[in-house]
Amino acid sequence: MEGAAKTSCTVEMFHEKDHYDVIVIDEVQMIADKDRGFSWYKAITKANANEVHVIGSQNVKEMLLHLLKGAHIHVREYKRNIPLVVEDKPFKIKNVQPGDALVCFSRNRVLQTAAKLEKDGHKVSVIYGSMPPETRQKQMHQFIEGKSKVIVATDAIGMGLNLPVRRVVFLENEKFDGSRRRTLTSQEVKQIAGRAGRKGIYEVGYVAFSSDVKRMKRLLSQTDHPIQIFTIAPTKGVFERFLTYHHDLGTFFDLWNKFENPSGTRKATLSQERALYYTIKGTDVEQRLSLMDLYGYLHMPFSGNEPVLRRQWQNTMKAVVRYEELPEPQTKYGSLEDMELSYKAVGLHLLFLYKLNKQTEAHYWERVREQISDDIHEMLKKDIKRFKKTCKHCGCELAWDYQYPMCNKCHNQKYRRRYDFEDEEWF
Repeated sequence: MEGAAKTSCTVEMFHEKDHYDVIVIDEVQMIADKDRGFSWYKAITKANANEVHVIGSQNVKEMLLHLLKGAHIHVREYKRNIPLVVEDKPFKIKNVQPGDALVCFSRNRVLQTAAKLEKDGHKVSVIYGSMPPETRQKQMHQFIEGKSKVIVATDAIGMGLNLPVRRVVFLENEKFDGSRRRTLTSQEVKQIAGRAGRKGIYEVGYVAFSSDVKRMKRLLSQTDHPIQIFTIAPTKGVFERFLTYHHDLGTFFDLWNKFENPSGTRKATLSQERALYYTIKGTDVEQRLSLMDLYGYLHMPFSGNEPVLRRQWQNTMKAVVRYEELPEPQTKYGSLEDMELSYKAVGLHLLFLYKLNKQTEAHYWERVREQISDDIHEMLKKDIKRFKKTCKHCGCELAWDYQYPMCNKCHNQKYRRRYDFEDEEWF
């Protein structure tokens, strides 16, 4: 907002060239993240301010001191001022209590668990990673104000949220990290469990696990290994040097893949940038833009794995180079999935509008996006029971904690047909 005294943004949207009085960068242990880590690295090392506060877990301290060597640094360390108690017995859903935060690791599991709790008479708020920030704020305020008594969340609850949680309950001990399903790390368990307890409201924080209590207890008490690696990506200087020898982004991505990263670093994959590039390679988009400008568009922070958004990006890029009106984003309001995708589509449209300095249009679409987030909140507030777990084939209702996507009857029918077919071929 023009004239605002404070600005809040994701680390990817941070403009390191702008000067500020104070910059606060939270969750700096994310510098080790294979996809987003470079954005933290750039923010930490390039922040332009009179005073910069970087906040993170203990295991990132040595890395930060190394990166900021030569700067005038004050180190302040803080400890929990209320105790954290781990319950010995495995948690059962029937024992849910007001002030509980139930944690699982997928959007569907969050919604299905919330539907189960609402059906049992509990008022519930939900939080998950793909939820619009405005919706998340409203869901949080429901819980803070006591309008909901229980919150169900993914590990998004461990990042920068300050809630009056009495007990954190881990409904799962494993998560899918983008490539495989694995056990939570010690740092992840601590990050999430640390939400329990709040001075002045709950003077003791409690943690419960639904299974494998002894092992999870050990993870909670382990000393974390120091972060010894951070993520690097091509800088503007690297890109400019490349342009003195080559004029093809395909070559740039190939060279980046072959580049041997220095010890203590990992390379950003640039997988989304590469995938987007090959959708417009050889078109007038590539021909009419400088490689520097094109790379800026490829680097836009949006969910490029969503086919609808990828097509929107391609169509908007065509309009940009042809000096045409930008195509309006598709918006649908039928289901929660439709509205969440619509929110992302409007967000991508806004990235283009701000990049092209179309402020008046951007203000209109900001209001549209805000309305979508309000509609999502209303659906979650009034109709959460509709998200009960169902068989993906016949649609019958399944138990909230049923492990498989189809019911026993459909499973048996599916595999009986397959075996019957194989028997026919055999004889």
